[in-house]
Amino acid sequence: MTIKDIAKECGCAVGTVSRVLNNQDYVSEKTRQKVMEVVDKYGFVLNTNAKALKARETKTILILVKGTSNLLLANLLEIVQKNMEKLAYNAKVIILDEYDNEAVEALRELRETKALGIIFLGGNPERNVECFEKISCPCVLISTKADTESWPNLSSVSTDSYQGSLLIARHFARKGHSRIGVIGGDTNSSQLTKRRIAGFVEGLELSGMGFDFEKSYVTAKYSMAGGAKAAEELVGKFPEVTAIFAMSDMQAIGACRRLRDLGYRIPEDISVAGFDGLPIAEYYCPKITTIKQNEEELALQGLKTLLDAIEKDTPAVHKMIPFEFIEGESVATLQ
Repeated sequence: MTIKDIAKECGCAVGTVSRVLNNQDYVSEKTRQKVMEVVDKYGFVLNTNAKALKARETKTILILVKGTSNLLLANLLEIVQKNMEKLAYNAKVIILDEYDNEAVEALRELRETKALGIIFLGGNPERNVECFEKISCPCVLISTKADTESWPNLSSVSTDSYQGSLLIARHFARKGHSRIGVIGGDTNSSQLTKRRIAGFVEGLELSGMGFDFEKSYVTAKYSMAGGAKAAEELVGKFPEVTAIFAMSDMQAIGACRRLRDLGYRIPEDISVAGFDGLPIAEYYCPKITTIKQNEEELALQGLKTLLDAIEKDTPAVHKMIPFEFIEGESVATLQ
Protein backbone atom coordinates (compact mmCIF):
# COMPACT_ATOMS: atom_id res chain seq x y z
CA MET A 1 0.00 0.00 0.00
CA THR A 2 1.38 3.37 -1.05
CA ILE A 3 0.16 6.96 -0.95
CA LYS A 4 -0.87 6.57 -4.60
CA ASP A 5 -3.01 3.54 -3.70
CA ILE A 6 -4.70 5.47 -0.89
CA ALA A 7 -5.36 8.40 -3.22
CA LYS A 8 -6.89 6.09 -5.83
CA GLU A 9 -9.25 4.43 -3.31
CA CYS A 10 -10.29 7.77 -1.80
CA GLY A 11 -10.70 9.48 -5.14
CA CYS A 12 -8.29 12.22 -3.98
CA ALA A 13 -5.12 13.70 -5.35
CA VAL A 14 -1.79 12.35 -4.09
CA GLY A 15 -0.94 15.82 -2.72
CA THR A 16 -4.16 15.85 -0.68
CA VAL A 17 -3.32 12.48 0.89
CA SER A 18 0.19 13.72 1.64
CA ARG A 19 -1.16 16.80 3.43
CA VAL A 20 -3.46 14.62 5.55
CA LEU A 21 -0.65 12.23 6.50
CA ASN A 22 1.65 15.12 7.38
CA ASN A 23 -1.11 16.88 9.37
CA GLN A 24 -1.06 19.97 7.17
CA ASP A 25 -3.78 22.56 6.50
CA TYR A 26 -5.93 23.21 3.41
CA VAL A 27 -7.83 19.89 3.65
CA SER A 28 -11.53 19.72 4.51
CA GLU A 29 -12.53 17.70 7.57
CA LYS A 30 -14.68 15.45 5.38
CA THR A 31 -11.76 14.62 3.08
CA ARG A 32 -9.39 14.17 6.01
CA GLN A 33 -11.78 11.66 7.58
CA LYS A 34 -12.18 9.75 4.29
CA VAL A 35 -8.42 9.44 3.88
CA MET A 36 -7.89 8.30 7.46
CA GLU A 37 -10.56 5.61 7.09
CA VAL A 38 -8.57 4.07 4.24
CA VAL A 39 -5.31 4.47 6.18
CA ASP A 40 -6.82 2.66 9.18
CA LYS A 41 -8.38 -0.01 6.96
CA TYR A 42 -5.03 -1.09 5.58
CA GLY A 43 -2.89 -0.17 8.60
CA PHE A 44 -0.78 2.15 6.47
CA VAL A 45 2.31 3.63 8.20
CA LEU A 46 4.13 6.60 6.70
CA ASN A 47 7.80 5.77 6.02
CA THR A 48 9.39 8.52 8.08
CA ASN A 49 12.92 7.27 7.36
CA ALA A 50 12.41 7.69 3.63
CA LYS A 51 10.80 11.05 4.28
CA ALA A 52 13.75 12.21 6.39
CA LEU A 53 16.22 10.96 3.79
CA LYS A 54 14.40 12.84 1.04
CA ALA A 55 14.37 16.02 3.16
CA ARG A 56 18.10 15.77 3.75
CA GLU A 57 18.78 15.24 0.06
CA THR A 58 16.77 18.28 -0.97
CA LYS A 59 18.44 20.45 1.67
CA THR A 60 22.03 19.70 0.68
CA ILE A 61 24.58 22.33 -0.31
CA LEU A 62 27.66 21.02 -2.07
CA ILE A 63 31.01 22.63 -1.16
CA LEU A 64 34.03 21.98 -3.40
CA VAL A 65 37.42 23.10 -2.07
CA LYS A 66 40.07 23.52 -4.79
CA GLY A 67 43.40 22.80 -3.08
CA THR A 68 44.45 20.27 -0.46
CA SER A 69 47.04 22.53 1.23
CA ASN A 70 45.50 25.99 0.84
CA LEU A 71 45.04 27.37 4.36
CA LEU A 72 42.94 30.33 3.16
CA LEU A 73 40.37 27.98 1.64
CA ALA A 74 40.43 25.82 4.78
CA ASN A 75 39.65 28.92 6.87
CA LEU A 76 36.83 29.93 4.52
CA LEU A 77 35.39 26.42 4.72
CA GLU A 78 35.42 26.52 8.52
CA ILE A 79 33.54 29.83 8.58
CA VAL A 80 30.96 28.62 6.05
CA GLN A 81 30.35 25.35 7.91
CA LYS A 82 30.08 27.10 11.27
CA ASN A 83 27.40 29.44 9.94
CA MET A 84 25.54 26.64 8.18
CA GLU A 85 25.04 24.89 11.53
CA LYS A 86 22.33 27.46 12.27
CA LEU A 87 20.53 26.76 9.00
CA ALA A 88 18.24 24.03 7.70
CA TYR A 89 20.83 22.81 5.21
CA ASN A 90 23.34 19.99 5.16
CA ALA A 91 26.83 20.50 3.72
CA LYS A 92 28.67 17.91 1.66
CA VAL A 93 32.35 18.85 1.37
CA ILE A 94 34.61 17.62 -1.43
CA ILE A 95 38.35 18.37 -1.27
CA LEU A 96 40.06 18.55 -4.67
CA ASP A 97 43.65 18.83 -5.80
CA GLU A 98 44.67 22.12 -7.44
CA TYR A 99 44.80 20.42 -10.83
CA ASP A 100 41.47 18.57 -10.59
CA ASN A 101 38.57 19.72 -12.75
CA GLU A 102 36.03 21.16 -10.33
CA ALA A 103 33.24 21.42 -12.93
CA VAL A 104 33.48 17.70 -13.69
CA GLU A 105 33.49 16.83 -9.98
CA ALA A 106 30.58 19.18 -9.26
CA LEU A 107 28.44 17.66 -12.00
CA ARG A 108 29.20 14.13 -10.80
CA GLU A 109 28.35 14.97 -7.19
CA LEU A 110 25.26 16.93 -8.18
CA ARG A 111 23.79 13.88 -9.91
CA GLU A 112 24.23 11.88 -6.72
CA THR A 113 23.19 14.38 -4.05
CA LYS A 114 20.59 16.51 -5.90
CA ALA A 115 22.08 19.50 -4.06
CA LEU A 116 20.17 22.80 -4.06
CA GLY A 117 23.32 24.84 -4.62
CA ILE A 118 27.09 24.70 -4.92
CA ILE A 119 29.86 26.68 -3.21
CA PHE A 120 33.19 26.64 -5.04
CA LEU A 121 36.08 27.61 -2.76
CA GLY A 122 38.76 28.54 -5.27
CA GLY A 123 39.02 27.39 -8.86
CA ASN A 124 37.27 28.41 -12.08
CA PRO A 125 34.41 25.99 -12.75
CA GLU A 126 33.11 27.94 -15.73
CA ARG A 127 36.34 27.24 -17.67
CA ASN A 128 34.91 23.80 -18.50
CA VAL A 129 31.93 25.02 -20.52
CA GLU A 130 30.75 21.55 -21.54
CA CYS A 131 30.31 20.47 -17.91
CA PHE A 132 29.33 23.73 -16.28
CA GLU A 133 26.47 24.45 -18.69
CA LYS A 134 24.85 21.22 -17.42
CA ILE A 135 24.75 22.62 -13.89
CA SER A 136 21.53 24.58 -13.47
CA CYS A 137 21.41 25.10 -9.69
CA PRO A 138 22.67 28.34 -8.07
CA CYS A 139 26.45 28.46 -7.59
CA VAL A 140 28.85 30.87 -5.91
CA LEU A 141 32.61 31.10 -6.35
CA ILE A 142 34.34 32.37 -3.20
CA SER A 143 37.86 33.92 -3.18
CA THR A 144 38.11 33.98 -6.98
CA LYS A 145 36.22 36.25 -9.37
CA ALA A 146 34.20 34.41 -11.99
CA ASP A 147 36.03 34.20 -15.30
CA THR A 148 33.01 35.66 -17.07
CA GLU A 149 29.77 37.23 -15.87
CA SER A 150 27.68 35.59 -18.60
CA TRP A 151 26.55 32.60 -16.49
CA PRO A 152 23.14 33.39 -14.92
CA ASN A 153 23.58 30.85 -12.11
CA LEU A 154 27.18 31.68 -11.09
CA SER A 155 27.90 34.45 -8.56
CA SER A 156 31.30 35.31 -7.13
CA VAL A 157 32.64 36.96 -3.99
CA SER A 158 36.32 37.79 -4.16
CA THR A 159 39.21 40.14 -3.45
CA ASP A 160 40.70 42.30 -6.21
CA SER A 161 43.77 40.15 -6.85
CA TYR A 162 44.87 42.37 -9.73
CA GLN A 163 45.09 45.55 -7.64
CA GLY A 164 46.54 43.76 -4.63
CA SER A 165 49.38 42.29 -6.69
CA LEU A 166 49.98 45.64 -8.38
CA LEU A 167 50.37 47.20 -4.94
CA ILE A 168 53.02 44.61 -3.96
CA ALA A 169 54.99 45.37 -7.13
CA ARG A 170 54.92 49.10 -6.43
CA HIS A 171 56.01 48.42 -2.84
CA PHE A 172 59.05 46.46 -4.05
CA ALA A 173 59.92 49.32 -6.40
CA ARG A 174 59.64 51.93 -3.64
CA LYS A 175 62.00 49.81 -1.56
CA GLY A 176 64.59 49.95 -4.35
CA HIS A 177 64.20 46.45 -5.80
CA SER A 178 64.53 45.86 -9.54
CA ARG A 179 65.69 42.22 -9.70
CA ILE A 180 62.37 40.59 -8.78
CA GLY A 181 61.10 37.02 -9.06
CA VAL A 182 57.62 35.54 -8.72
CA ILE A 183 56.35 32.23 -7.35
CA GLY A 184 52.81 31.52 -8.52
CA GLY A 185 50.33 28.98 -9.80
CA ASP A 186 49.81 27.56 -13.26
CA THR A 187 48.98 30.47 -15.57
CA ASN A 188 47.39 28.10 -18.08
CA SER A 189 44.73 26.74 -15.74
CA SER A 190 44.20 29.31 -12.97
CA GLN A 191 42.39 32.60 -13.52
CA LEU A 192 43.43 33.69 -10.03
CA THR A 193 47.09 33.24 -11.02
CA LYS A 194 46.53 35.10 -14.29
CA ARG A 195 45.01 38.08 -12.48
CA ARG A 196 47.79 38.23 -9.90
CA ILE A 197 50.64 38.05 -12.37
CA ALA A 198 48.91 40.56 -14.67
CA GLY A 199 48.50 43.04 -11.82
CA PHE A 200 52.05 42.49 -10.62
CA VAL A 201 53.53 43.02 -14.10
CA GLU A 202 51.54 46.24 -14.54
CA GLY A 203 52.84 47.42 -11.18
CA LEU A 204 56.39 46.83 -12.36
CA GLU A 205 55.71 48.63 -15.65
CA LEU A 206 54.25 51.62 -13.82
CA SER A 207 57.52 51.69 -11.88
CA GLY A 208 59.59 51.62 -15.07
CA MET A 209 60.49 47.91 -15.01
CA GLY A 210 59.81 44.91 -17.21
CA PHE A 211 59.40 41.23 -16.33
CA ASP A 212 61.18 38.23 -17.86
CA PHE A 213 58.89 35.21 -17.38
CA GLU A 214 61.50 32.68 -18.47
CA LYS A 215 64.00 33.85 -15.91
CA SER A 216 61.85 35.27 -13.12
CA TYR A 217 58.74 33.07 -12.83
CA VAL A 218 58.40 29.65 -11.21
CA THR A 219 55.16 27.64 -11.09
CA ALA A 220 54.21 26.01 -7.78
CA LYS A 221 51.22 24.74 -5.85
CA TYR A 222 49.70 27.13 -3.31
CA SER A 223 51.39 25.39 -0.38
CA MET A 224 54.48 25.72 1.81
CA ALA A 225 56.10 22.73 0.11
CA GLY A 226 55.36 24.28 -3.28
CA GLY A 227 56.84 27.61 -2.23
CA ALA A 228 59.97 25.97 -0.81
CA LYS A 229 60.68 23.99 -3.96
CA ALA A 230 59.99 26.99 -6.21
CA ALA A 231 62.27 29.30 -4.20
CA GLU A 232 65.20 26.93 -4.64
CA GLU A 233 64.50 26.72 -8.37
CA LEU A 234 64.18 30.49 -8.66
CA VAL A 235 67.51 31.37 -7.02
CA GLY A 236 69.12 28.63 -9.11
CA LYS A 237 68.18 30.27 -12.41
CA PHE A 238 68.07 33.88 -11.14
CA PRO A 239 70.87 34.14 -8.52
CA GLU A 240 70.88 37.94 -8.52
CA VAL A 241 67.24 38.16 -7.37
CA THR A 242 66.68 40.52 -4.39
CA ALA A 243 62.89 40.23 -3.95
CA ILE A 244 60.29 37.49 -4.45
CA PHE A 245 56.53 37.86 -4.70
CA ALA A 246 54.82 34.62 -3.66
CA MET A 247 51.15 34.53 -4.68
CA SER A 248 50.09 33.10 -1.31
CA ASP A 249 51.32 33.38 2.26
CA MET A 250 51.78 29.61 2.36
CA GLN A 251 54.16 29.81 -0.60
CA ALA A 252 55.91 32.80 0.97
CA ILE A 253 56.54 30.97 4.26
CA GLY A 254 57.78 27.87 2.43
CA ALA A 255 60.08 30.07 0.33
CA CYS A 256 61.50 31.83 3.42
CA ARG A 257 62.23 28.52 5.10
CA ARG A 258 64.04 27.05 2.09
CA LEU A 259 66.00 30.25 1.40
CA ARG A 260 67.22 30.26 4.99
CA ASP A 261 68.26 26.64 4.66
CA LEU A 262 70.26 27.67 1.60
CA GLY A 263 72.06 30.38 3.62
CA TYR A 264 70.08 33.47 2.62
CA ARG A 265 68.93 36.02 5.19
CA ILE A 266 65.34 37.26 5.03
CA PRO A 267 65.02 40.16 4.25
CA GLU A 268 68.68 41.28 4.24
CA ASP A 269 69.63 39.14 1.22
CA ILE A 270 66.25 38.40 -0.33
CA SER A 271 62.94 40.10 0.46
CA VAL A 272 59.71 38.08 0.29
CA ALA A 273 56.07 39.19 0.09
CA GLY A 274 52.93 37.06 0.09
CA PHE A 275 49.19 37.32 -0.46
CA ASP A 276 46.18 36.39 1.75
CA GLY A 277 47.01 37.84 5.19
CA LEU A 278 46.79 34.54 7.06
CA PRO A 279 47.30 34.60 10.86
CA ILE A 280 50.37 32.37 10.46
CA ALA A 281 52.02 35.06 8.30
CA GLU A 282 51.68 37.57 11.14
CA TYR A 283 53.41 35.26 13.62
CA TYR A 284 56.10 33.97 11.27
CA CYS A 285 59.59 35.38 11.80
CA PRO A 286 60.01 37.69 10.02
CA LYS A 287 56.39 38.83 9.81
CA ILE A 288 55.33 38.49 6.17
CA THR A 289 54.48 41.58 4.11
CA THR A 290 51.20 40.66 2.42
CA ILE A 291 47.75 41.54 1.11
CA LYS A 292 45.18 40.65 3.75
CA GLN A 293 41.87 39.24 2.52
CA ASN A 294 38.83 39.58 4.76
CA GLU A 295 38.08 35.87 5.29
CA GLU A 296 35.00 36.42 7.45
CA GLU A 297 33.36 38.77 4.96
CA LEU A 298 34.24 36.59 1.97
CA ALA A 299 32.71 33.51 3.57
CA LEU A 300 29.59 35.20 4.96
CA GLN A 301 28.85 37.16 1.78
CA GLY A 302 29.42 34.04 -0.30
CA LEU A 303 27.02 31.96 1.79
CA LYS A 304 24.39 34.74 1.84
CA THR A 305 24.64 35.16 -1.93
CA LEU A 306 24.00 31.45 -2.49
CA LEU A 307 21.10 31.29 -0.03
CA ASP A 308 19.47 34.34 -1.62
CA ALA A 309 19.71 32.63 -5.01
CA ILE A 310 18.22 29.39 -3.63
CA GLU A 311 15.47 30.90 -1.49
CA LYS A 312 14.65 34.14 -3.33
CA ASP A 313 15.72 33.30 -6.88
CA THR A 314 17.97 36.38 -6.99
CA PRO A 315 20.14 36.86 -10.10
CA ALA A 316 23.89 36.25 -10.13
CA VAL A 317 26.02 38.99 -8.54
CA HIS A 318 29.76 39.61 -8.40
CA LYS A 319 31.03 41.24 -5.22
CA MET A 320 34.50 42.57 -4.41
CA ILE A 321 35.53 42.59 -0.75
CA PRO A 322 38.16 45.25 0.13
CA PHE A 323 41.67 44.09 1.01
CA GLU A 324 44.28 45.55 3.37
CA PHE A 325 48.01 45.98 2.73
CA ILE A 326 50.07 44.65 5.65
CA GLU A 327 53.67 45.86 5.78
CA GLY A 328 55.50 43.21 7.76
CA GLU A 329 59.21 42.69 8.25
CA SER A 330 60.05 40.55 5.22
CA VAL A 331 60.84 43.31 2.72
CA ALA A 332 64.04 45.33 3.13
CA THR A 333 64.95 48.73 1.71
CA LEU A 334 67.95 48.52 -0.59
CA GLN A 335 70.67 51.07 0.03
